Amino acid sequence: MSGAEGTNVEAMYPDIQYFVYRKCTKDWQIAESRIEFIDLTYVLDGEATYYVEGHAYPVREGDFICIPKGSLRKARIESARPMTAYAVNLTIHEFESKREVVLPFPVHCHIGYHGELEYLFRKLNDEWTSKPHGFQIKARGLMLLILSDLFRILVYDNHTMNWHPAVKKTIQYIQLHYHEPVKVAEIARNVGLNASYLSGLFKKCVGQPLYSYLNCYRVNQAENLLLSGEFSVTEVAESCGFKDVYHFSKLFKKLKGYPPSRAKRMPTET
Repeated sequence: MSGAEGTNVEAMYPDIQYFVYRKCTKDWQIAESRIEFIDLTYVLDGEATYYVEGHAYPVREGDFICIPKGSLRKARIESARPMTAYAVNLTIHEFESKREVVLPFPVHCHIGYHGELEYLFRKLNDEWTSKPHGFQIKARGLMLLILSDLFRILVYDNHTMNWHPAVKKTIQYIQLHYHEPVKVAEIARNVGLNASYLSGLFKKCVGQPLYSYLNCYRVNQAENLLLSGEFSVTEVAESCGFKDVYHFSKLFKKLKGYPPSRAKRMPTET
């Protein structure tokens, strides 16, 4: 995937210069300066005002700020409710080319509360504060997970973190049992809902029917096995929950655009 200016964001290498869990006082401020890093801030509570290139951005809980490198920035509290936020200053490069990555995020937007995102920031804060041996490696990994979540929210428009818990449990069930005969009624019992309600809820959240998702997951697993070259088409079909190899081959071709026998012949990278 490419981001702004053709940058390969799948090869991002973040370099964190500064990280803080910021609990502001009423006198808190950032003096005006042109920053030599990207400023990412996730507001948990309270309010503040950021100024970027002279434009005011009032922020509140659930807001996200992404100030690009080279921007003129300042900030201060202009409210009776001082801001609490996670803030990270970093630069990002492509791993091999070393070109700087330009994040395709807006300067200011409201993303709401995301428990997974807050958890990752909290874990990053723990590592950055305690600084155990080798903490830079873990901090970089956590930052990549944070960026991945932000891309899903802001670029891919994929709000999986806000899905109903029953939908998340359904996906986990499929990941564990895709190789078995899977019935919607059985999944529904497992997540504590009736089958009809779960089917409607799943389609509303995921955007496709539950059985379509199950078939896509099975076919993707089958493709991985076929590319290994270690199994026959029949063996792969059976191991991925298909009892009818003809039905498997037909569905595989429909979803992938080529028959499973061709996937078995494809060269794999070493």
